[in-house]
Amino acid sequence: MKMRSLLSLSIAGLLSAPVYATTVTGKVTDTAGQPVAGAEVKIEGSRRVAYTDVNGVYRFDDVKQPHIHLHVYSSNYIHGDNDLGDVNADQNVDFVLQPASVENIVVTANALQSSVLESVTPVTVISADKLRKIEAPTLGETLKNAPGVHSTYFGPVSSSPVIRGNDGPRVKIVQNGLDVSDVSRVGPDHNVASTLSSATQVEVLRGPATLQYGSGAIGGVVNVVDKRIPQYQIDGVEGEAETSYSTVNNGSYTRADVTGGSGNIVWHVDGFYRDTDNADIPGYASVEPDDDEPYGELESSAMETRNVVAGLSYVAEEGYFGFAVEQLDNEYGVPGHSHEHEEEHDEDETEEEHEEHAEEGVLLDVDMTRYQAAGEWHSPIKGLTNVKFAAAYTDYEHAEIEDGEPGTVFTNESSDIRLSAYHEEVNGWHGVFGLQFNHSDYNAVGEEAFTPANTTSSYALYIVEQKNVGDVTFELGGRLERTTLDADASEVELEVLHEEDEEHEEEEHEGEEHEEHAVAFNFPDYDFTSLSLSAGANWEYQEGHSVAVTLSRSERAPSQQELFSAGQHLATQSYEVGLVFDMDEEGHIEENLRSVNEEVSTNLDITFRKFTGSWGYSASFFYNQADDYIFQSSTGLFALSEDEHEEDHDELEEEHSDEEGTPIYYFQQADADIWGFEAETYVDLTDTLRLTVFGDYIRAEIEDDNLPRTPPMRFGSELSYVNDGLSADVGFTWYDDQDDVASFETSTDGYTLVNASVQYEFGSQGIDWVLFARGENLTDEEARVHTSFLKDQAPLPGRNFTMGVRALF
Repeated sequence: MKMRSLLSLSIAGLLSAPVYATTVTGKVTDTAGQPVAGAEVKIEGSRRVAYTDVNGVYRFDDVKQPHIHLHVYSSNYIHGDNDLGDVNADQNVDFVLQPASVENIVVTANALQSSVLESVTPVTVISADKLRKIEAPTLGETLKNAPGVHSTYFGPVSSSPVIRGNDGPRVKIVQNGLDVSDVSRVGPDHNVASTLSSATQVEVLRGPATLQYGSGAIGGVVNVVDKRIPQYQIDGVEGEAETSYSTVNNGSYTRADVTGGSGNIVWHVDGFYRDTDNADIPGYASVEPDDDEPYGELESSAMETRNVVAGLSYVAEEGYFGFAVEQLDNEYGVPGHSHEHEEEHDEDETEEEHEEHAEEGVLLDVDMTRYQAAGEWHSPIKGLTNVKFAAAYTDYEHAEIEDGEPGTVFTNESSDIRLSAYHEEVNGWHGVFGLQFNHSDYNAVGEEAFTPANTTSSYALYIVEQKNVGDVTFELGGRLERTTLDADASEVELEVLHEEDEEHEEEEHEGEEHEEHAVAFNFPDYDFTSLSLSAGANWEYQEGHSVAVTLSRSERAPSQQELFSAGQHLATQSYEVGLVFDMDEEGHIEENLRSVNEEVSTNLDITFRKFTGSWGYSASFFYNQADDYIFQSSTGLFALSEDEHEEDHDELEEEHSDEEGTPIYYFQQADADIWGFEAETYVDLTDTLRLTVFGDYIRAEIEDDNLPRTPPMRFGSELSYVNDGLSADVGFTWYDDQDDVASFETSTDGYTLVNASVQYEFGSQGIDWVLFARGENLTDEEARVHTSFLKDQAPLPGRNFTMGVRALF
């Protein structure tokens, strides 16, 4: 027992250092010598935060950390920091901050949480104030005007971000750094379960971000940051509430967000309720409307959503630990998501009953419960400044309601755990290393269950290191990840209609209407080992001017949808055949399974920034060469649904005279080249007027063809006015025609959207009030989104006015 006690004391002595209680104070000024009030001063590796007073002075008393590294943040200035090393006496540390003409926000999605202007990789951060101004019911529609970001647009009720032409399994959606764990990566008709009602900022990392988030982030990351798990002490209560009304869909929206605390205990509660009718549109929804299609209304585009979040944290100087629970109930229709039997009705059914069923369409009823925990331990042992822990468990389910009855039911139970350790500087290098575990148990039962039940597990180790040498910041990183996919046995039944072959069609009319082919499969476990590496540098070659260059090699394991799809995917109105299946040119599924390779992407990013003075810009140019790129290609064949192949020959002949069945899309792999740019520039015309111009372009080719649903080139401009409590803006976004299309894909006409907004802020009895109004698509233009599977059936909403009031207390 004595030996064990001595050993414990010896280890404790090696890991700890003498602790001195010191005072750290100083003054923060700008380059003109004027004090910077309200700047946030942090001691790295602690919960200690101080704010500068009107004279720019800050102060920390009783600092017990031996190693002190100070950071200073103010949104209107370049981030300042000073690593004092190990100290044993009081310190006076002054800072001189360089003014920035753009808002400079800390990016929590970056491993080392650098600011926007210091980031080696291209990044856009949308602050809380901007979010309140542009927030839409879906994540994709909220972010679609950020440079390099478009939207899948599956109607106004379901939409995911498209980053540089990447969506689905190539874009990772995370909430506070953890996977949202819904099924939006499986099908574009499934809405992203992450909500924005209480978000403090949304971060968009463009290009590969696989080092910290895994192979599913090979195209980019969207991180929604909120306060559900409080990280800092607060005495009293603060929050905000809002209510608004939208004309285009008779939509009402109400939300509240409250945080309070006393001593070490801090709590948080937020929630919202949204209710809308079908959206108004300028014309018919379909390019070729049926006789009974309503004019000026996008059917099945209503939604009703309830969301409640509650969190509790214990916060001390040494760190914090918190826990949060979220409950989401969301019911929404999906335009174009109709089934054959909905279009037909029994002869005995009254017209009124038929219209009632037609109005119901298909509804998605989402029920999600999410548990999230997070903690941080500062300076746990000598050499480490922080250890962070985060974990989430999500129980997600949604049922597709057809004519009031549950159809397909999708479930996904997922766990995501991350542990990160930040170390002190070693030869000028500081960084983070960590491990991550993710497990997903997915199942779908019903007509639209086009993938078998399966589980996906991944384990990863990662490291990111950074070093400053003069005006240059270097960054290196790597990630090793092991992914295993295990799917249940399934039978693939594919009945092919060769309508594009006139001779074959004639044979069908003689009695061979279609070919039937069914094969049973037992899938082996699929294992992938992904290695991703990245190197970059950000050089401030002149005061207020910088250039950042990043070279990365990222590997991605295929998703379960890309591997195992084999069935009617009615959301995209296609029959999907996955990578593992061997299918010939006639649509026959062979008994042998194909070998599958990881997708390997080599990406070069160059970003130029100017961020001081009365004008500035940010421009990024990228080139991505991808080996074994996974994509869906149209085969030119058509699959018959169960309803279709049960009809007799005469009905089949009559039906297919103007309907071709469901097109078959086959997942394949080939080398691809993707390149383009995104840019944004601004000019301060006066002290109150700013003109902003942005644009982006992407070109995506694969072998001798174009990649499908590539976003078109676009340019936009906004003139904004800010003076005291009044602010207003007016702008437009022009989308070019998209003629660079894939085989069997149609081109899309361009369009121009005009928007405007105004808001007025004033204070009364300790509450800050904000009255706001905004108008969207003011010219009521018909606009069809090329990146959408439903571009020919679901245009963007028409002219809309939103009015509301917000209170901050």
